[in-house]
Amino acid sequence: MTSPELHTPGSRLGGFLIGECIHQGAHARLYRVQCVEGQIDPGCALVLKQPRTDHGDAADLRRFEVEHQALRVLSGPQVPRLVDAEDAAQPPWLVMESIDGASLQQRLDQPALPAIEEVVGLGVALAQAVYQLHLQEVVHLGLRPDRVRITPEGRVVLLGYGLSWHAHHPDLHAGLAGTAAGEAGWMAPEQLLGVRGDPRSDIFALGAILYQLLTHELPYGLPDTEAALRQRLWR
Repeated sequence: MTSPELHTPGSRLGGFLIGECIHQGAHARLYRVQCVEGQIDPGCALVLKQPRTDHGDAADLRRFEVEHQALRVLSGPQVPRLVDAEDAAQPPWLVMESIDGASLQQRLDQPALPAIEEVVGLGVALAQAVYQLHLQEVVHLGLRPDRVRITPEGRVVLLGYGLSWHAHHPDLHAGLAGTAAGEAGWMAPEQLLGVRGDPRSDIFALGAILYQLLTHELPYGLPDTEAALRQRLWR
């Protein structure tokens, strides 16, 4: 059944013309968009992102606000450029640069394991991209293969900042009851204890991604319960 939140191609939102819906994830939807006549053209392809509100989960709005907060302050080739946003809309939305290229998940979906040299090159590029975030006092805290995009020019771009932490902004995920904020297969042990803002958490995730590229397995599996996830604290 089609959700009433889905936009019709050809409709307008803010100063943008809505195109096709290119992704419906658990937390957000992505649409291709174009600037309408009279808008300043940013000179790049654009996507519009909106949080899912059809299942009534406030966490999706929280993730969206955290991502908007991060993209406002981050800069550099490792981050998609924020073009416009509207927090007051229901649901809110943001428009950012569309990143061409394949994700690391698409590389993992190929049956053949990559060569060691390829993984080393990817690891160096990914580590440099993560380091640039840390220099800007942001910790991603949600790294996983589908959030790492490699452009045709070889640029590594990190996506999905809904779980991130910034040294000088309120941490909307801090102190919340329930499951620890992170991605189960790549989450560092300290995240299970509610420790946020440690750059080493991203280094743990980076290591898990490289392990996955080399073996097509996750070092600690993909636990689906809090109890199984907490085994990471002693394993």
